[in-house]
Amino acid sequence: IILMIGNQTCPQSSFGYLPLKVLESYLSYGMSSLLFKLFREKNGLTYDVGVFNPFRKENSPFLIYLSVSNKNALLSFEILSNLWSNLISTLIPENEINLAKVKLKSSFLISNQTLDEILQKRIQLIGYDLDPNSEMDCLKKIEDIESEDILKITNKYLSKPFLSIYGNKKICNKIHNLWINNF
Repeated sequence: IILMIGNQTCPQSSFGYLPLKVLESYLSYGMSSLLFKLFREKNGLTYDVGVFNPFRKENSPFLIYLSVSNKNALLSFEILSNLWSNLISTLIPENEINLAKVKLKSSFLISNQTLDEILQKRIQLIGYDLDPNSEMDCLKKIEDIESEDILKITNKYLSKPFLSIYGNKKICNKIHNLWINNF
C-alpha cells in the first residue's frame, strides 16, 4: 500500500517556505528524523517513508509518503493520522527544532559542493525569476524560525489535507473510511 497525505502550500518566496523546510528536516532528514523513528525504529513498519516538499516558484506540495505491506497498512495509517494531527496542534520541542535547523543548513551546504550543483541551482532560481543568491539568504534566516512559526504555517496550509492511497482495494477502502471519520 502506498499512502500520501498532504496539501498545497506556498512558493519559495513566501514567509512560510522556511518553516516548512525546517518541518521537512524534522520529519525526514536522517535516522534521527521523526518519520524514521516512528515508522522504522519504534514500529518496524516501513522501509520507504519521507516528505516531498519541492522548491517551486508557485505553490508547492507538502506530502508525507510511505509504502507498507498490506498487513501493516491500517496501523501505519493510524500512526500517520496521529502524526498529522499533532503537526497542526502541538509545538515541536525546541531541541528538535534546533536539530532540524542544523540538518537543513547542512543539506543546503552539501547540495552546493560542486560547481555543477551550484550552477544548476542558480539556473533553476533564475528560471523561476528568483534571486540566484536566495538560497544563501535562507541560510541566514533559518535561525530565526521557531516552533510557533511552524505551528502557524502548518495550521494555515496543512489543516485540511488530502489523501492518496494505492494498493489492495479492500484495504484502501478501509483506509478511506477511516480517513472520512478522522478528517
